[in-house]
Amino acid sequence: MGNDNSRKLIMDKALALFSTHGYDGTGIQDITAAAAVTKPTLYYFFGSKDGLFEAVWETFFPLIETPLAPYCTYENHIKDYQNDVYGQLVRIVLVFFRYAQEHADFYRLMMETVYAPPESKSSSLSTAYFKRLYALLEQFFAGAAEAHGNMAGKARQFAVSFLAEVNAYVAAWLAQNEDDAQRTNLDEACAQQLVKQFMHGIFA
Repeated sequence: MGNDNSRKLIMDKALALFSTHGYDGTGIQDITAAAAVTKPTLYYFFGSKDGLFEAVWETFFPLIETPLAPYCTYENHIKDYQNDVYGQLVRIVLVFFRYAQEHADFYRLMMETVYAPPESKSSSLSTAYFKRLYALLEQFFAGAAEAHGNMAGKARQFAVSFLAEVNAYVAAWLAQNEDDAQRTNLDEACAQQLVKQFMHGIFA
């Protein structure tokens, strides 16, 4: 009935719609029309809209999780500020920044979903993925707390607030026009600025 090209096309069109209109605002008819396929074709590949939504996450989430993981094990360089918490967080931020630039639609979907009501379908379908993401960040902050006592017991709090700050920067970038001469660049200088602001809250 179909082939891998059709499956990928459906997923790409669905991602664009989910990221723009949300899970609830996107219907099967919207997706099939965008992909120029029939409903039976979509159901053949994914079984349902839930199945399609989960397939999108299974495809695109590992593309941020995999490159992020190596940077989420804290390395103690307490006597070298540039390579201790500060430098390691900058590297983590750059992973998020690069991903946002390479996969803007999925990053929009992540931001829309992470703040969705807990009882919503999109939240229930994506909760396991966010748990994995927060677990990586918590792992880093818990490791850092072993060297920096003032961080002890706050790994979850830091993970949540850190991701919120990263998302705020990415959201501002996504909202700007590509031809805007004043557009903020998601580069190393921007990552450094973000981390300095975040660490001010940790060590203030």
